[in-house]
Amino acid sequence: MRGAVRQAFCGIVGGLSMFITGCWQGWPSVFLRKLKRGETSFTLTQWQIAMCVALMDLANAISPIPTGYFMEIYGRKPAFMATAVVFQLSWILVILANSPWLLYVSRIFAGIGKGMGFTILPMYIAEVSEKQIRGALSTLFTLLLFGGTLFEYILGPYVSYMTLNIASTIFPLISFILCFFMPESPYFLLKVGRKEEAWKSFCFIRKRKKDEPVAGDDPVKEEMDAAEALVKKEMENKSDWMELLRTRGNRRSCLAVFSLAVVQRLGGVSSLLAYSSTTLPEEGGGILGGPEHCVIYFGVLLTISNFLSMALLDIIGRKPLLIISNIIMAVVLYATGVYFILESTEDFDANHLKWIPYVSILVFAICYSLGIGVVPNTLLGEYFPANVKGKAAAAATIFFSLSSFSSNKLYPLISAEFGFQVMFLFFGTINVVTIFLSFILVYETKNKTFAEIQEMLNT
Repeated sequence: MRGAVRQAFCGIVGGLSMFITGCWQGWPSVFLRKLKRGETSFTLTQWQIAMCVALMDLANAISPIPTGYFMEIYGRKPAFMATAVVFQLSWILVILANSPWLLYVSRIFAGIGKGMGFTILPMYIAEVSEKQIRGALSTLFTLLLFGGTLFEYILGPYVSYMTLNIASTIFPLISFILCFFMPESPYFLLKVGRKEEAWKSFCFIRKRKKDEPVAGDDPVKEEMDAAEALVKKEMENKSDWMELLRTRGNRRSCLAVFSLAVVQRLGGVSSLLAYSSTTLPEEGGGILGGPEHCVIYFGVLLTISNFLSMALLDIIGRKPLLIISNIIMAVVLYATGVYFILESTEDFDANHLKWIPYVSILVFAICYSLGIGVVPNTLLGEYFPANVKGKAAAAATIFFSLSSFSSNKLYPLISAEFGFQVMFLFFGTINVVTIFLSFILVYETKNKTFAEIQEMLNT
């Protein structure tokens, strides 16, 4: 396959926005441990903690729609560069923060950057990758996302609060610099009538000399012609927001992707990323160590499981992975909920069961990265035609963000009032719901071209 390395380069450079988002997702878990130990220059109430953690996801809902317009006018590459600038500001603000209010502002900027990255990256990866590796490259989304989380988990316990924040500022700078070397999406260039530049972009991505004569069957030229015809067809009618609902295919796509976006975040991952270090029992981890060590393993498994999902997405398919992974996640979440019920029972000694939350969170990490963690973003890039992709990505990001905000805001408050068991039983139930949604709403796209996917959805 020609150009696989260059396609991976494009995915990694664009995916640095996800790595930085991952840093911000892992930061609360480390921050809360340091806050609890008095290692910060300020203190927060329970309400302020919940607000600080959740504000990023609330702000995440602000940026997708403006980002969708921005990248449709100026392109994917400038949008990635703007994202890096926003993230740099977020880390500078958290360094300067000496009170809850500046911390809130830093998390708002982080949320804006997150919404931008979540909107741009699925579309960009879908547009630069070949169908044989599109599923594998789409897993870079979550691979880099949890790679950033893992960075915070590993470094956090061994450095000061300020050192951790300063170290995190290097990644937006790297992202901004590398954006100069990434190609613009050829689909965007075709949409805005820059055909010659689109050809150059295709040739770079597919590792073909742009001046090489076309002789016989030229797969790159055929791909360029097919892309041009597809873009022309999809751009015949001017797109507005109602276009998301006008065709049968778009309605099916919206229902599937937006539903999966909601259940992905309500299924527990957002709260586990932010609060695991303060949820796990202080003892009972055995060889896994205490909470700080376990969250590192949690981050490791979230990250490395993506390597396996790269292969499985294009071998087993999107739909089977969704169903299998959610079945297992539901079981372990229910098991953890039962453990917390038993722990809160006065006449029951649950000390010999403290291993359950530790094992459950690690099994959850593996299954999440194999299924629900990667499939919604993959389908987001595959299901929607070019004329509505930007709007679809923006809308999906809003669903992601509001669901995360709800989970992260309510988790500490409900857990403090009624116990952790309520939230874990809720998370398990959401995963059961996801199983049924996968059966009903998800259409398999393994090894299908964009044209074949559109034909399937509109039939």
